[in-house]
Amino acid sequence: MLQAAYALPAVPSLSVGHLKGRSRAALISGFFGAVWVFEALFFGHAATPLWLTIAALATVVLVGWPIFEIRSLRHLQYSETDRAMWTSVSKAYWADVAIEWIACTVAVLWLVLVRRYDLIPQCLGVIIGLHFLPLAKWFRVPLYYAVGAVMILGTLASFLLARGDARTIAACLANGFTLWAGSLFNLARVKLSPRPKMD
Repeated sequence: MLQAAYALPAVPSLSVGHLKGRSRAALISGFFGAVWVFEALFFGHAATPLWLTIAALATVVLVGWPIFEIRSLRHLQYSETDRAMWTSVSKAYWADVAIEWIACTVAVLWLVLVRRYDLIPQCLGVIIGLHFLPLAKWFRVPLYYAVGAVMILGTLASFLLARGDARTIAACLANGFTLWAGSLFNLARVKLSPRPKMD
């Protein structure tokens, strides 16, 4: 009786599509979060053996864990609802990704042309952060609103620091840690969600 009174509320089950989607999102966020962290170390001139080792270990966990989850879900089949949802958002999703990559490429090329390399982390952070906002609506994952907003605000907040290594490190880590936090949140949600029963 006492045990039932203090039982934690059950975690709502995710569909197969959401389970696999969140696992893939965790892998992408884990990988690109690592890219940002290593950029902070190298371009911020802080690539000591200790910090490189810590970053490498975190990368192994945050890339390896989602790969394990993706493999564990491979036998589950998508439902008709999952397929219909993906069909309804796939064109908009790929357009969003294409716009993100084109905008990032143009921004980097322009900043290199004007020799403002120091602004590259902030420009990319804002563009990538904006890319997450429509995803939150299309996939009905409020987490992406938070990820996008924190990336945008975090990179802009780096301008409070003087131009130099500290600003570069702050902007890169704001993006990297935000993506890693999003990856961990997705992984926890996948891990805690009951697996749908196979027909």
